[in-house]
Amino acid sequence: MLKRAGLDYWDHVNLTYYDSLEDFFEKNPDGHYYMITKFGRHLYSDVDYSDARENHYFIFGKETTGLPDELLRKYEETALRIPMTDKIRSLNLSNTAAILVYEALRQQTFLDLDQMPHYDRKIFED
Repeated sequence: MLKRAGLDYWDHVNLTYYDSLEDFFEKNPDGHYYMITKFGRHLYSDVDYSDARENHYFIFGKETTGLPDELLRKYEETALRIPMTDKIRSLNLSNTAAILVYEALRQQTFLDLDQMPHYDRKIFED
């Protein structure tokens, strides 16, 4: 399923598997970890992600259960939330990831991203 989701982008993806969250934290000790939860104290947009030299990691739980309480307690100061209505339980995980990643990229002035259209069609000219 993951392979299908990547379409034709696999040549540009560096995928790493970890045995557990503990394994991930152990192998990435210098990162800034952000726990993404509707219970977060801070808004995702209030965080400074502008230093592209830093490693920023967004940690997500399942859409149905979220992250474990002990993890949220440990990283309480970096628990982030996206504003949403109280009429829904959670946002779609892929949409949430896109919101966070693009906020970080925006703050980094879309570093290394093509900001101009890359197609030859001139659909916006009179």
